[in-house]
Parts: sequence; C-alpha cells; structure tokens
Amino acid sequence: MRDAFDAVIIGAGHNGLTLGCYLARCGMEVVVLERRHEEGGGLATEELTLPGFLHNVHANYHTFVEMAPAISDLEVENHGVSYVRPEVQMASIFEDGTALTIHSDLDKTCASIARFSEEDAETFARLYKEAHGYVDLLLGTLMYQPPMSVKELTKALAAFGVEDRSEFLGVKLRRETINWFLERHFTHPKVKAHLAFHGAVCGYANDVPGLAIGFPLLVGKIDNWHLCVGGSHRLAHGLWRDLAQHGGVMVSDAEVSRIEVEGGRAVGVVLADGTEITARRLVASTVDVEQTFLSMLPAESVPSPLRAKVEGGLAHQKWSLFSVHLALSETPHYRAAEFDPDVDRAWVVNLGYGSTAELDADWAEIRAGRLPASARPNAAVNSLYDPTDAPEGCFTGLLRQFAPYALADGGPARWDEIGRWYGRHCIEAWENYAPNLAGTVIDWVPYTPADIPRKIRNMVEGDWMMGEISLDNMLDQRPLPELGQYRTPVEGLYMAGSTQHPHGFITFGPAYNALQVIAEDCGLETWWREI
Repeated sequence: MRDAFDAVIIGAGHNGLTLGCYLARCGMEVVVLERRHEEGGGLATEELTLPGFLHNVHANYHTFVEMAPAISDLEVENHGVSYVRPEVQMASIFEDGTALTIHSDLDKTCASIARFSEEDAETFARLYKEAHGYVDLLLGTLMYQPPMSVKELTKALAAFGVEDRSEFLGVKLRRETINWFLERHFTHPKVKAHLAFHGAVCGYANDVPGLAIGFPLLVGKIDNWHLCVGGSHRLAHGLWRDLAQHGGVMVSDAEVSRIEVEGGRAVGVVLADGTEITARRLVASTVDVEQTFLSMLPAESVPSPLRAKVEGGLAHQKWSLFSVHLALSETPHYRAAEFDPDVDRAWVVNLGYGSTAELDADWAEIRAGRLPASARPNAAVNSLYDPTDAPEGCFTGLLRQFAPYALADGGPARWDEIGRWYGRHCIEAWENYAPNLAGTVIDWVPYTPADIPRKIRNMVEGDWMMGEISLDNMLDQRPLPELGQYRTPVEGLYMAGSTQHPHGFITFGPAYNALQVIAEDCGLETWWREI
C-alpha cells in the first residue's frame, strides 16, 4: 500500500465506499480504511445459522433504491448488484385474525385498507399521491443536499406553495408526533397502527414530537422497499468494485488509531500497527463522533466546548433491535391468510400491533430498560423473493423486536444471559400467528442489542441509526450544530457517515451530501447528477 493519498477515508461502510467511489471518479487517489476484515459495515451478510443460509445481519431493507443518486451515478447494477421489489411489501397481522397488506400496486393497498375503513383508504390514496407529487422537493430539501435548518425548511415548503396546496404538509408538522398526524387524518386504529409500525421500522418512533415533519415522505416510499438479491453485502462488494475500477484502494484489517494534525489541518492517519498514511488533501471519517473526536484526534485539536459536548453524551436512539436469524424448512402460513391470502406473500410482517396505544406502551417500557410484556416482533422471509439466499427447499427468516440496549436489571451485559431465552420467546410469538412454523425451524441464532456495537463499533449503544431520530438531532443539528455541515473545526477533516444528516439506513445521503461540501472546498468538477 502506498503511504500517501489525496483522500483518506476512515470506514468502509456504504457511506465510506460511496464517497471513495465519487472522489476516485474525480481523479483523486483514494484509500478507504476498514477496521474489520471485510468492507460493507452494516451491509453484512453472513451464514449465521448453517452453510448456505445467507442472513443480513444489519441492513435488510433498502428503501431508497431508485431514489438515491449514487445508485445511478456509480452504476451499481453494472457491478453485479440487483434488486427485487416485492409485490406484497408489508403486512400487519392482528390478534383477531384480520390483516392489512401493503402492495407495490396502490389500488391493491387501498383495497386492503378499505376492508377496515373506506374513508381511510381514500385518505391514504390522497396522502400517497401528494407525497409522490412532492417527492423531488422532499428528497432535494430533506435528503440529498447539505442540510438546512428546520426554519429554512419551513420557508422552502412555503415557497413551493406546499402550505397552500397540501392537506398533509404543513408548518405544524415540525412540532407534532406521528400519532398526532395519524389521529388528525385517519380513523381506524388498525390502519393507524400499521402506518405507525412502518415509521418505527424506519427508526421514527410514533410518539416523538417533531417527527411528523418527515412522515409524509415515509408514506410516499411505503411501497419502495427493495431486497438486494444474494444478500446486502452484494451492494458493498459492488461499491468496492467501482472504487477499484477507478483507481481507489480499500484496505481491510486497517484500524485507525490516530488522525494526524499539523497546523490545525488533518494531514493523515496512523494505523494501530503503526503504519502512517499521508492525506494530501483531506481525511473523511465515516465512523462515530465519539471515536473520531475522543479517540482519534489529538485532544488539543478539538475545541474544548465541542469536546465537552461529545464527552457529555450525544443523542442516541432510546431503543435498539433484538434480532433472531432462522434457517427454515417452510415459509410461514398465517392464520390470517383466511382473511387475506396475500399475507403469506408479505415480505415484512408486523405481528400484533393493533393500535398506536400498544406501540406507545411498549416505547415506555423499552425506554425504562424493560422488555415489553408481550413480544410483537416483525418478521421477514427474504427467500420469498430471493431464492438464492438458502439451499433449495429451505428458507431464511428474520425476526426483529424493538428492545432496550441497556436492560434495567443488568445493563447491556444482561443480554448475554437472556438472549437465547428471549429469542425463543420471539419465535413462539411468530408461531402463534403461523402455527406451521412449529417444528420447521432447522436452526436459529439470536443477535442482541449488545451484539450490535461489538460487531459494528460505530453503532454506539446498539444505535443502528448512529444518532437519535428527533427534531433536536435532525437536519443541520445532526449530530451537533458544530458538525452539522460535514466540515469539522479541523481543516481538511470531514464527517461523512450516518452520524450526519440525513441519518442511518442505506440512503447514501451522508456521503453524497459530504461530497458536495468537499467538492466546493477542493474545487472538484461536479460530473454527477445533482438533485
């Protein structure tokens, strides 16, 4: 490996690889350094149960495919990456045996909602169509440009006439919860529960003030969930191929221990094994703020007020995810299929939440460090739409339960004692809705909130979004006002990971937006399509 590059990028998750690809295509000499043995970060696909069963350990749902500019700019499909958009995207199965299904076909979705409320079906159709009418505006203002303030966003919405023409996109949304939005516009508790569940799977808790501002966008992409064929790691490998084909270098097992600073400017990094790498033009960190500013940077290079804020604790999600990865000999056949046969083809399934009040109650328990009284995991069977992820005649399954990172009766370490027990509890909850699964589980492994940061150190406290989703940690306030525009107080050092706007998930947004800032500072020609 050379000892000098134009750009040194810390972390080979999808944001680090994406930024590296863009800069390499700009003609820069780029190196992307990864602590782990492979690239991808949250794009991890592993044989957790048995050989031949491919489990997406973290990122399973890719909702911004066809929306993110990086998908086309970096021509990922030419690098062996393909996606499928399931026909039955999502379902909610309720305790009384009824079910609501979301389809890639809007008319079918509305027909399913109408079985509970024709009024709600009409409202959903209007909201969905209106959100799609503003999707370019919403993506351009909320996702794929360096962030504005909430006040500026309000002005932008007004300038586009959103307030005058929209029943759903108003200034008040920035102060309200998703619950408020649902109560204002919908009538049936099960419809509201399903929409709230969708927000929660996206990291947006329905009872947090201010998150209503992003909810119309979530509804606009409620049927845009895509599955990466062959496992999410295929995307990571495709990005790596693009980086390599344009002269970039990715180095694994390369843990950065220090960012070198001279004269107030980042000039390179030192690896844990002592290797020194010079950065001629920039260093970009895609790892968490705590590592970057408390461990990697010299203390004297970080302004005291900023260091105090980071040491005082950044805003992380107050909840995490408990997962169970399963090898199955059958796909689930739900009792609710008697009500709606399409539930058996649903990719993502909400098992049991029938009202927003039930979600609210579970959030209260989880934030107090307690497990919800009843397990209501969401389930996904990737093999329904990607038969390559399991041996012939077999299937992979995934359960995810909203859960605390630190348990009140023992902290995160308690998960090591109860992980198997709670995993069985979640499987039994699934079997209650799909009795045929009893006896068809070939093997299974739990993956607890405590396991998350052990594997992906960036996901502090089991926070897979790498920062709380709240109004105080959104747009230009994320992760802190001093860092909200991707630049840092250290010249030539940029933050480009999911700690930044827009947030975690496979959006490519943090890297794409940091690119705009880096291009301005370095005088790069913007060959890519700008939103």
